[in-house]
Amino acid sequence: MKAGEQLPSSALLYHGRRKTPVSIFSSFLLPPTRSPPHSSKPQVIRGARACTVCRAAKMKCVGAENGQTQCQRCKRANVECVFEKHRRGRKPGSKLSEASKMLRRLEKDLNSAKLKTQPADPGMPTSYPASESHNIPQDVIYGTLPQSDSAYSSASHFPPPDLPPLNLPARPSAPPSTAPPSTAYPTSATSSHTMSVVDDDDDDPDKSDTHLFPAKLIKQTQRNSFFRIILNTEETPVSTSSPPNRGSSYTPPQSKPPPAKPTIPDPISSGLITEADASLLFDALYLRLNPFINIFDPQLHTHTYVRNRCPLLFSTLIMAAAKFFKPEVFKQCQKLANDLAFRAFQESWKSVEVVQAFACLTYWREPEDNRTWTYIGYACRMAVELGLNRYTKSSQTETTLQKLERRNRERTYLILFVHDRSLSTQTGRHWMLPENDELIENSGVWHRHAVDDKIRPEDVIIAAFVELRCIAAVTTDVFSASKGSGANDINYEVVLRNCNAQLNKWAENWQAEMGEANGESFHFAFLKFFRLYVRVFLNYFGIASGTSQHHSVQAHSVCYCSAKESLQIVIVDFTKLSMLRYGQETITVMTAYAAIILLKVIC
Repeated sequence: MKAGEQLPSSALLYHGRRKTPVSIFSSFLLPPTRSPPHSSKPQVIRGARACTVCRAAKMKCVGAENGQTQCQRCKRANVECVFEKHRRGRKPGSKLSEASKMLRRLEKDLNSAKLKTQPADPGMPTSYPASESHNIPQDVIYGTLPQSDSAYSSASHFPPPDLPPLNLPARPSAPPSTAPPSTAYPTSATSSHTMSVVDDDDDDPDKSDTHLFPAKLIKQTQRNSFFRIILNTEETPVSTSSPPNRGSSYTPPQSKPPPAKPTIPDPISSGLITEADASLLFDALYLRLNPFINIFDPQLHTHTYVRNRCPLLFSTLIMAAAKFFKPEVFKQCQKLANDLAFRAFQESWKSVEVVQAFACLTYWREPEDNRTWTYIGYACRMAVELGLNRYTKSSQTETTLQKLERRNRERTYLILFVHDRSLSTQTGRHWMLPENDELIENSGVWHRHAVDDKIRPEDVIIAAFVELRCIAAVTTDVFSASKGSGANDINYEVVLRNCNAQLNKWAENWQAEMGEANGESFHFAFLKFFRLYVRVFLNYFGIASGTSQHHSVQAHSVCYCSAKESLQIVIVDFTKLSMLRYGQETITVMTAYAAIILLKVIC
């Protein structure tokens, strides 16, 4: 057969059970081979490594390296030696994925940019063929982007079609950075994809639940022009600051406890405050801030004890107190606490105080800070790793300090459990800590095992909130399971009636426990506020999850009355006690949610 004639039908090769012309076989591309150094002809860049005949036979194509002559196999068979570009097949009608479309745009822009830059810079490295873009290093494809957290922000995670000009010249070695380690700490502006209570949920796969969960409902309401004017929201530009360059002198961090105190700065050693200031700030912390979080015991957590145990926790508490009582040093303390948090993560500090510090970094966060979900998740995992979820009975040989520290570990885990379930309720995301731990199962009487047999109101609140979150979880699971299965055999009125009865029983039980602990008016109002919030959430969740036939006047009435009462507690009780401004971020979310539900029920 002469060159250029088509193969007869008898020459079709079999592939599997189908007869397929040899010209449609394809394989993965390999890097091009170099031309012989003594060849005077320029190297031919082809879209395929082997001819169609050799590709069909799955044999090496020998003899046509210069692209001008037939290969040995085609010459023996006296057939045309054709090099065809690979056509990676797709099923007819199938669509390219977003990643494939993005890669094709990148290849197109890359090739056009190379053609523009080659005449201007003859010393550039050899260009990559268009058909071999899968071998291009990722840092060349995406340009010389800094390897910082900003690379994962919404602006660069999936580049838009109008890509910026690519920096294609060879990357010079970066000079050693002289910036301090603190500059590598990712601020909330750069971590735009980290999750928090009210962070952006544009990439949430389940957008049908936007009207159910508080954080999503508030986020959706903020998009309304009326609320946007009231809330005065602003767009935060994404920072592109890069971390310091790690030269040859960089030593990888190792998992170890914090080194000696002199090597770790704190607000006192940094000259921001004095010992006397620290003592006063801790007094203010216990008087105004701790009643909202209930995590610290003044018998144990003196400023001296905390400073000696963990500079990170000490700096975090000083930062929180300085925000309200010493604002002139707040920014410096905030930077120091953030730097130490980054260092604690980098060097794997692990202790109950580190767990508490990461939790406290989320309580009084700045509005643009969206690391709540990340920090609480990290604290939960560290708590489990440290065994804080173990329930240990007191022994006669324990000293007072040992009892206080044991209670401190248990208290920390219980609060993390409450915070974890609270975030799950607010955002609709799954919780991390299970409720079948022995410590959680014994939380109903945990507050009674005090060190000096005197029940603390703060411990009563913690034990009460654990049970409250479990009640909320059971009811939410019923509604979620009904929605997921599409079943309509659930009587929503019966479920809500049982739920409200459980909440009323909870209120009676824990109000009595708080009275036995000699709780103050703030503690009673605090318990009632959280119960009303859960009541509003579950009743509205039930209304929104069911169909129109399940909407009952009773559920609407419960939502209206409970939302109104919760707002009255915020406006009257917390304000009268001068406590409203000191509430953590959760109080703000719950208040906003109650206001939105009240408007929805009325309108």
